[in-house]
Amino acid sequence: MLLSVICRLKDEKIPIDYRRKVVSFLKHAISNDDSAFYDELYENNVNKEFTFSVYFYPDTIIRQDYISVVSKKLAINFSTPDPYICIKIYNALSKQRLTWFNISDDNAIHIVEIHNPKEKVITENRAIFKTLSPIVIRDHDPLTKKDWFYTFEDNESIDILRRNLKHELKDKFPRDISKDIDDLKISFFDMKKTVVKSYEFLIPCSLGCVSLEGQQYLIQYIYQRGLGSKRSLGFGMLKLI
Repeated sequence: MLLSVICRLKDEKIPIDYRRKVVSFLKHAISNDDSAFYDELYENNVNKEFTFSVYFYPDTIIRQDYISVVSKKLAINFSTPDPYICIKIYNALSKQRLTWFNISDDNAIHIVEIHNPKEKVITENRAIFKTLSPIVIRDHDPLTKKDWFYTFEDNESIDILRRNLKHELKDKFPRDISKDIDDLKISFFDMKKTVVKSYEFLIPCSLGCVSLEGQQYLIQYIYQRGLGSKRSLGFGMLKLI
């Protein structure tokens, strides 16, 4: 399911770490609307089954430390395979319409309108996607709590994506889907490496096109939830092309 949240800015200058501001805005909206749902998402460090990307309307100029959105207009696009999450986010954000939320000392954001775009349905066992937000490929050690980040250039990247999918999608389906994930073919093309600031970290990421070949239901689910790690922080959103 998709949501497109059209927003206005008070000032054209926004922080380069704008995804963090979107997360703060979302958490503010959810906590004000439904504290139980907020706790469900954010209190227990659970895997969140949604992703988002941000589209800046022209003209936009990217500086070293900030982004200049001359139009003062942007769209926050959410995607999730879970209707429950979609409805909860929609309800929370709807109640924030026309209410300014500070994203810096000199700037604020408010929602103008919310749309529910029609989602495409994958009917074949292969699909090609364009990234709407960078893909984060993270190898996490649960014992040391340390993270290592990879990009499409690294040989380990696809194996790490598959391993993470097995962990994240465990118990999401009525049967064990480990073999379907093992058989999933992931191919990158027309890709480029980028480094994105997320909170205090600089994270290497991948942007471009991804081909997924495997079980139709699995490709559909990945399309809806996003690919890679840190999806709920604004990474890994895909567009079917």
